[in-house]
Amino acid sequence: MSKQKRLIIIEGIPGSGKTTTASSVFERLITRRIKTRCFLEQEELHPLLLHGVNFNSFENEEDADLFIQLLSSRFFDFVQEQLNSPDEVIIIESVLFQDAINVSHLMGMNYVKLLDFSSRLLTILEPLNPILIYYYQMNVEKQWRFICDVRGNEWGPVSLHTDEEFKQAAEVWGKSQSFVRTVIDQWEVPKLIIENSEYLWSEYNHRINEFLDNLLIPSGKSISKI
Repeated sequence: MSKQKRLIIIEGIPGSGKTTTASSVFERLITRRIKTRCFLEQEELHPLLLHGVNFNSFENEEDADLFIQLLSSRFFDFVQEQLNSPDEVIIIESVLFQDAINVSHLMGMNYVKLLDFSSRLLTILEPLNPILIYYYQMNVEKQWRFICDVRGNEWGPVSLHTDEEFKQAAEVWGKSQSFVRTVIDQWEVPKLIIENSEYLWSEYNHRINEFLDNLLIPSGKSISKI
């Protein structure tokens, strides 16, 4: 591939397979000797997450504005650091749409302000030539039940046990996912949207490999054959 920087963004609601996908893509690119840096969401002192600052609600305009200011600054600094790094490809997962946009929506940020915030972050990332892989859950309640079967009913901030709790989670995250999908559909970058309903991981993995082959790998050197 050329020496142009590329940022691979892997997103979706919790439990979509973002971390697994990011790790898999990273291993393939490293095997192809492409200089790649992967920032998983759980990385200590993640450069795109705020540390030591807590917010309770973004219905408070001052808190919302402060959050936007702080996180926009983090994203700007991150881009400058990566432009000066030796890496050709940078991978991030969860921290843009799930942790920034989804959470802002869930915490009641004003709709117009949130649209502007989303646009600001996407613009900041443009120098890294972003590529997006997005898992869109066709049935949000099914997704929450699936991931709780895998991880248990309590993990991180999640505690879901009753049918009513699953329905409430599906309603809240369904609205947030719909907002994010609107932003993504309007974002003019190379993107692969996987509309997940049946958890066909082998098929999804094949589609991701083909998508990235076309964008990153010289002709005849498919990463999907690694």
